Amino acid sequence: MIAPSSNHYVIKTDRLYTPDEVAGTSWVEIDGHRIVHVSAGQPAALETLDATGLLVVPGFMDVHIHGFGGHDIMEGSLEALEAMAGGLPRFGVTSFLPTTVGAKLGVLQQVMKALTPELPRVSGARPLGWHLEGPFLSPKMPGAMNPEDFEEPTDANVTALLDSGPLLLMAVAPERDGAIAAIEHLVSRGVHVSIGHTDADFEQAVAGIAAGATSLNHLFNVMRPMLHREPGPVAAGFLYDVYLQFIADGVHTHPATIALISRYLKDRMVLISDAVLAAGLDVRGAFVFDGKEVTVDETSVRLPGGRLAGSILTLDRAVRNVVSIGGVDHASAFRAAGLNPARSIGVVDRGFIKPGAIADIALLTPDLHVAGTICEGRMAYSA
Repeated sequence: MIAPSSNHYVIKTDRLYTPDEVAGTSWVEIDGHRIVHVSAGQPAALETLDATGLLVVPGFMDVHIHGFGGHDIMEGSLEALEAMAGGLPRFGVTSFLPTTVGAKLGVLQQVMKALTPELPRVSGARPLGWHLEGPFLSPKMPGAMNPEDFEEPTDANVTALLDSGPLLLMAVAPERDGAIAAIEHLVSRGVHVSIGHTDADFEQAVAGIAAGATSLNHLFNVMRPMLHREPGPVAAGFLYDVYLQFIADGVHTHPATIALISRYLKDRMVLISDAVLAAGLDVRGAFVFDGKEVTVDETSVRLPGGRLAGSILTLDRAVRNVVSIGGVDHASAFRAAGLNPARSIGVVDRGFIKPGAIADIALLTPDLHVAGTICEGRMAYSA
């Protein structure tokens, strides 16, 4: 696929998803980094990118991704940020939140301050801001993280992180002492809070939602499980109107669970990768993640004892999985990979194809593999 030579061009397609499916031939006009017109009639005298036969869909947004292409964002290096931004368009991702682990406060501040000036400068998928997965997490639910690195959710600690860079999303365990006040503080500053790495019971999770939390961090994983007499945070996420981050790789979640969420909660599903540095490399063997040696096989990343440590999932595969395993329709799958993630972090100009939106677009083959990716109006990947 040949990239347009001009920054003012039109995409022709007979399979447009806005993410709602549009019948017939459509023309999507792009001027600079925004979509300016969508119509059934051909604009005059504009260069045409002919995507007939391809699905033209909103670009995917990964709001939970730690690393990619051999690099981890905790390196705090420009090379790590560029590896993510430059490599993710190959999988239809047009924007993302670089995601930290639950490290000590000073380490997080150092990473954020070092890379925040580079967020608007890198090419490819746009890093929109920071997702801090911690450090206000439960030591009882560390996952692959080191619980000794977790911090108290004090007002001073919250303020220090807020002052270190554009924080869009933060995972908090609501049962921690001071966590409810911390959630309220974060929300008052425009941060979206997820409930995660938590041993909260149902009432504590509901209190977190009442304080302003609007999503669950990787639903089911590293949180108290749902039992019929102890429903926990999972049931709170089901019953209350919050977004549900979901790793649809068939490893973190059983195929039957993928089908369950796809069938009954697709409108609030937010597909995430939770990917670590081995993602995108297509290699197997030993890596170091968060200071620990992990083993990568064909489907997973694991600590020596077998515990999962992030994933090698990509969002295009997550989309295919919720369609093929979950039975979800295409429009809902694209919404879960684009519009829902955007809404879950308060982004209002990405995740859809309409006039005024940022021109983030994925071009997919009929079997949902990526043929091309347009990031902010520019062709960032072509198969």
